[in-house]
Amino acid sequence: MISISAMNILTGAAGIISASVIIYLVRKNILYSKYTPWWIFISVAFLVFGFFPTLSDSLARLVGVAYGPSLVLLGAVVMLFIKNLLMDIDRSRQEVMLRRLVQRVAILQKQLEEQKKEE
Repeated sequence: MISISAMNILTGAAGIISASVIIYLVRKNILYSKYTPWWIFISVAFLVFGFFPTLSDSLARLVGVAYGPSLVLLGAVVMLFIKNLLMDIDRSRQEVMLRRLVQRVAILQKQLEEQKKEE
């Protein structure tokens, strides 16, 4: 017989709310579609670990970790690190593109001013 504790209800509710918010933001195009698979994965993880919190203990035993929730926290920290790294790479790329665009606009403005002076 499966016992449902207050913790299961709380983590399950947190999982449902988190997954619902993420899916809503993705569907409304508030979150960039490039990151949709990432956020869908996160929402599924919220749901799975929300409804089955003892799953972390089973995974920890498989890996050889003594305390299950520490494995989940380690996984979350690694995921945050990867996400932050990807965001920094994307931001750097955007800054380079913006700098080039500003330079092109400045060149076009200069050419336009020179053309007006000639006329």
